[in-house]
Amino acid sequence: MATKYEKLMDELTDDQREAIHLLLEQMEYSVGDDDYKTMEDIAEEVGVVRKTLYNWRFKNPVFMEALSLATQARLATLAPYAYGAMSKLLKGKQPSTKALDLYFKQQGWVNANQEITITTNKRDDSDLEAEIARLAEQTGVTDNDA
Repeated sequence: MATKYEKLMDELTDDQREAIHLLLEQMEYSVGDDDYKTMEDIAEEVGVVRKTLYNWRFKNPVFMEALSLATQARLATLAPYAYGAMSKLLKGKQPSTKALDLYFKQQGWVNANQEITITTNKRDDSDLEAEIARLAEQTGVTDNDA
């Protein structure tokens, strides 16, 4: 039985499937890397104009969903590296507090939600005047001193 990803890929053209492959490959590199391809490079390699590639990525629901699923699958392959990096951060001489926080949240040991309740007392002019009079009496300062 075909997966949802396979069904989506069957609905796309060869050019669109190639574009998904190249877009995934692009994610592996940073701008400035020798192997990094710009959107213009990808469009040219697929044989379309950049605007067509843009339309596929942001206006074609089948292409968008297939790219999303392919991206998730590609990221899942990186999980062992993420676990290894997290392990190194946790087991070092000075464990990373951010890594500890993320680990505790991932384990469900910390509730990330916080609730803050703020109460205010509304005071009108007569309340303020009474408070000023009380403070003036307490400090011995009068209107004439100010």
